[in-house]
Amino acid sequence: MLWLKALHFVSLLVWCGSLLYLPGLFLMHAHAATRSQYHRVRVMTRFTFAVVASPAAILAVVSGTALVFVRMAQGEWLMWKLLLVTLMVFFHLYCGSQVARLGARLAIASPSRLALQLAVPACLMTAVLWLALAKPALWFPAE
Repeated sequence: MLWLKALHFVSLLVWCGSLLYLPGLFLMHAHAATRSQYHRVRVMTRFTFAVVASPAAILAVVSGTALVFVRMAQGEWLMWKLLLVTLMVFFHLYCGSQVARLGARLAIASPSRLALQLAVPACLMTAVLWLALAKPALWFPAE
């Protein structure tokens, strides 16, 4: 089971790092001065999403699901954690749509919107980590 935990931890680390890195890459598109720079940033963005973030997300979700069953985890904290992980998956899909939009050279979001895009995964990751480590009884304390 230790190998499963390690796989989950590493894949989650890579996925979360990618979700934090992608908004920065989106911002770099706006600052690309030449066609060559834009192309280089575009390749970096597609590579990060398709080759790094997406496989790590799949591995994190599959290994996390396996851990729930192996450890027979239960509790209210798990329900909330799974909800937040689902929101992380939706943010991942949103990033995929942004990658597709950038390929079509559509308008790029403002820096303030990109800052919000960075805050969303950071808050979700912090909350998931807290729930996983503290396993709190939030609204219905155990009797």
